[in-house]
Amino acid sequence: MENRIINTVNNHADVQPEETARLLLRLANQYGYLNQPDECDEFFRKLRHVADAFSRALQESEEIVNFEEAAEFSLLARSHRRPSTVADLRSYINRMCSNQDFAHRPIRQLSIRECRYMLHKEFGHSQHTYRKAQSVLHSIFNYAIRQRWCDFNPAKAILRPPVTEQRIDPLTLQQIRSLLRVCRANSVLAAMEASLRLMIWCGIRPAEVRRLCWGDVDYAEKVVYVDSSKSKTGGARAVPIRGGALILLKESHAQQEAIAPKDWNRLWRRLRQAAGFSSWQNDALRHTFASMHLKRFHNLPLLQEEMGHRNASLLQTRYLNLRKLRKTTASRFFETAFWN
Repeated sequence: MENRIINTVNNHADVQPEETARLLLRLANQYGYLNQPDECDEFFRKLRHVADAFSRALQESEEIVNFEEAAEFSLLARSHRRPSTVADLRSYINRMCSNQDFAHRPIRQLSIRECRYMLHKEFGHSQHTYRKAQSVLHSIFNYAIRQRWCDFNPAKAILRPPVTEQRIDPLTLQQIRSLLRVCRANSVLAAMEASLRLMIWCGIRPAEVRRLCWGDVDYAEKVVYVDSSKSKTGGARAVPIRGGALILLKESHAQQEAIAPKDWNRLWRRLRQAAGFSSWQNDALRHTFASMHLKRFHNLPLLQEEMGHRNASLLQTRYLNLRKLRKTTASRFFETAFWN
């Protein structure tokens, strides 16, 4: 019965006080309470419930939070994430809020059209950036819905643009040798050799390698553990150490010693340049590992597990490039003796 009363009152949202009295009498008569005096108390009890519900709804509707405020609070709720993740979210939010009209508009009032226009204007130059920005926007609205600052998520209704993946060729064996040769010939770049081998023969992401320490290497089992605190996706995995990475098991290091040097970014750039790479495609070593692995072992589920992917779709659309890759090349890639 309360729901019917609420619906009736909703249809008369702009009534004046004297009209409210007439409305209440009409409600009482409509549901038979005027002809049943004994049930008047029940009617007014239910009416108090309705009044309380409207009071709460009114307070919520009057709590006006603009987009910038909602975005800041959503970022604060994720402050426990890695500093690099928080910084990445911050950069996207700053670009969204660079449009002052959008930033200061109540989040409850933002429409699908306004959100689509903002994404296109600020992030439309890149499909990847647009999709990432849409995901960030989606998360902000979801947070606002949980806080009851808005009622729906317009970002959810915006179509995600298809991604045209750029083909990345795996490195040749000669190119890999060039990288290793530079490490061994340069006393400064020698500090990069361990992390380089883990990226090449274990497919570990550069950001993950920088978080690893020697205690993550199991010498007996010949695996490196990438736990949830160090992986990109938050899922733990154990990656077998094969091929040219097995030489690392002959070294002895303190458990807490970092595998990658502190000045990793600068040294990694310098290493590539010294090895003759005038340009470099992101994740080139990870692409190399994935293509060599599938060509050698023919086991997509195993590769997915070792790469740390939730499903195989990303592998198939982005990472694998088996064109012109020979079985003999993939076999040599994983032969330890070939790299000694």
